[in-house]
Amino acid sequence: MGNGIAVSERRYDIDTLRIFLILSVFLFHIGIFFSDLGWYINNPEKLSWLDPILVYLHQWRMPLLFLVSGAGTYFALGHKSIFHFMGERSRRLLIPLVFGVFVIVPPQIYIEKKAEYDSFLNFIPHLFEGVYPQGNFGWHHLWFVLYLFVCATAAIPVILMLRSRIGNGIYRLLERLSSIEGSFLLLAVPLFLSQILLLRHFPQETHALIDDWAYVSYSYLFFLYGYVLLSKSVLVENLIKQRRIYAGYALSLSFFFFLCWYSGIEPYIHNSIELFLSCLSTLSMALAFVGYAAKYLNRDYGWRQYLNEAIYPFYILHQTAIIIFAYLLVNSRLAIGMKASILALGSFTACVVVFVLFIRPFNFTRLLFGMHRKRELHAKS
Repeated sequence: MGNGIAVSERRYDIDTLRIFLILSVFLFHIGIFFSDLGWYINNPEKLSWLDPILVYLHQWRMPLLFLVSGAGTYFALGHKSIFHFMGERSRRLLIPLVFGVFVIVPPQIYIEKKAEYDSFLNFIPHLFEGVYPQGNFGWHHLWFVLYLFVCATAAIPVILMLRSRIGNGIYRLLERLSSIEGSFLLLAVPLFLSQILLLRHFPQETHALIDDWAYVSYSYLFFLYGYVLLSKSVLVENLIKQRRIYAGYALSLSFFFFLCWYSGIEPYIHNSIELFLSCLSTLSMALAFVGYAAKYLNRDYGWRQYLNEAIYPFYILHQTAIIIFAYLLVNSRLAIGMKASILALGSFTACVVVFVLFIRPFNFTRLLFGMHRKRELHAKS
């Protein structure tokens, strides 16, 4: 497929980035409990200095996670048939999604609407009464799992094309273009076009899928970028060589973001230019992370395999654990620093204990949380 050498070996940097990003999601949800941004449950005392940091992180952490997921999809697919690939994606994504919607998410909705019900057992029969937020049925943080499945399914025509002669030509063109310094930033143009066309119809990021097509398209493009850019060694090598360029753009646009926030005024630019700069900022941050990770993190380490299999169940569990601990702490008179420490350590420990004792040892629970069977994992390692 193309003149470049296909990247076939395991990419440890992708594993490490995925672990880092999901841990960042965990910390983000710890922080939002203490912010003014609004969440399912909120601490009465706020830390307003967190708001710009959380908004800034939200701009790029999930797009980068979709990019990393796209790259992971390339390595998971290998030379498998599309039919086999979709079967595996269904097992890894749809089963945890369905299980999570019925088991993991309901405690979150109950805590938010606790005043309406006498107990959790009293709430359960009302689970199917309407769709959240008006009703009680929702997927909450598992929107990411659903969107990953949508992206993987929508990517099938592209994957088939990339496996054809047309794909060979596309890869040869990309390899030539990638040698031009900063050329990867051209990928901001499709991002910008998707948003300028769809945001007028779907202005809010809802995570509800049916009215979230601007964000879905944005996520899908990052997913495709990860699949394509990290599938050829020539593209990866050029990305590594140019990593400082993308880091420079990312830092400059980050400075511009905080300057606008703390100045208290909107930037003196047209909204469409501001939108393009936002796309450029997110893309450059993603490229910088991937470039530096490919340069310095593409090596195995002792806990990598264990953390890599634990991080997906950790993601599925983490928000429910945080909200339960937040509910127990919200009305306490503890200092806010003590609250944050207990919330972080308590919810993290709860997720780890559940994973170690109840998920990892048993093939049935491994299936429910999207993990490989024990023998499959041994074969893949």
